[in-house]
Amino acid sequence: MLVVDDIAEQREIYEVLFTHAGLRVLEAKDGETAVALAQAHLPDVVLLDICLPDVDGYEVIRRLKADERTRRIAIVLLTACAFPDDELARDADYDEFLVKPIHPRDALAAVQRQLRG
Repeated sequence: MLVVDDIAEQREIYEVLFTHAGLRVLEAKDGETAVALAQAHLPDVVLLDICLPDVDGYEVIRRLKADERTRRIAIVLLTACAFPDDELARDADYDEFLVKPIHPRDALAAVQRQLRG
């Protein structure tokens, strides 16, 4: 499980939540690190914020889906925008979409759905 969010407090909440649920958690604060960690560790699920400081979540998805090794990783996309209507959102190849603020148990449920997938 890889958690990608530029806000340290958010990563910490998810790390505690997912670790308590028995998952091994990797964390990234930016898109470049997220892609590198996903390629190195091949997590089953990535919980991915869209708004990141260097490479945004859409570009992370594009890179992961373009790589044979990482294309089957489930992506749970997080955003503060309830209805992203731009072309990037419509074309993004994610598995589930969550709107912030989200209760941690709802994020856990989404990740568990993808793990059962």
